[in-house]
Amino acid sequence: MIDCNAFLGHWAFRRLRRNDADSLVAMMDRFSLAGACVASADAILYRDCQSGNDRLYEETRAYEDRFWLYATLNPAYAGWERDLGRCVALGFKAVRMYPYYHGYDLTDGAAGRLADAAREAGLPISLPCRVVDRRQRHWMDTAEDLDPMAAVAFAEAHPGATFILTESFLSGPPEADHWRRMRGLDFYVEMSRSTALLDKPLDAMVKALGAERVLLGTGFPFKSPSPAFLKIKCLDAAPASKEQITSTNARRLFGAGG
Repeated sequence: MIDCNAFLGHWAFRRLRRNDADSLVAMMDRFSLAGACVASADAILYRDCQSGNDRLYEETRAYEDRFWLYATLNPAYAGWERDLGRCVALGFKAVRMYPYYHGYDLTDGAAGRLADAAREAGLPISLPCRVVDRRQRHWMDTAEDLDPMAAVAFAEAHPGATFILTESFLSGPPEADHWRRMRGLDFYVEMSRSTALLDKPLDAMVKALGAERVLLGTGFPFKSPSPAFLKIKCLDAAPASKEQITSTNARRLFGAGG
């Protein structure tokens, strides 16, 4: 299995436990995860994201066969093109964007230029709808959640790019407009924010998008990893579909190895 939404590093507003590479690998071994696609928690709030990316790269070298890396980039920061080139050279596998923390909108030209550059580099673009629950935020953490439909509109404006929506909560019947629009894109949804049983949003997601568009994610260490595996266990889907969600889709996006 592959975790498509994990972090290493620190968070300014609360302590993260087990937030180093050794602890993340221990969690992965406990839950039989072969690999994880990991982002830098430091890079979200650093003025210069690349210093967080560089630290992420260095910390994961001891386990390079277990990790794929997200490159956190801020298109509103001078020099992001250089940073993208460095991350590509280091073998990062996807781009991570946080418009609500980095002070830009997805409709801005800078965001579009980053999306186009990521597409040209062959890297998927990850858009988290949030980092932490708004009800639990520190009073100085004033960021708003990303509207999932803003992410869909951004993907529609950049055809040919691959998008991964994380930390989203989506439901509704398969014929709903948001699902129809997603099906017309190269668009994946990660399931760490969905609930295990209440209204069964993961079941709705799989029925609407198909198992080939859904990804396993834990949100660790911002979240406990256990609920993610409960959701997969409770999912009303064939074993082959669960394998797509927990493994095949991620390997197709990020490559066969770490």
